[in-house]
Amino acid sequence: MKKFTCREIMNGEGGCDEVFEAETAMDITKQSSGHFMSSTDEAHKPMRDMMTSRPSQEEQKKWWDWFNGEWSKKEDA
Repeated sequence: MKKFTCREIMNGEGGCDEVFEAETAMDITKQSSGHFMSSTDEAHKPMRDMMTSRPSQEEQKKWWDWFNGEWSKKEDA
């Protein structure tokens, strides 16, 4: 089980201190997507924009590779 804050998922480029906890990186992204999409503030805007702009497969892969690297570095909670 690992924990990530919204801010960590956004690589420090906005977000908040809400914590997501899951057994897999995919589960963290599933949990956090609803959080991002239901937000309306400027702090979450970069992630909302990325999710709604239909990023290319290359952009999606780049983010996913980055996040998997962060997942691997994170110690179990």
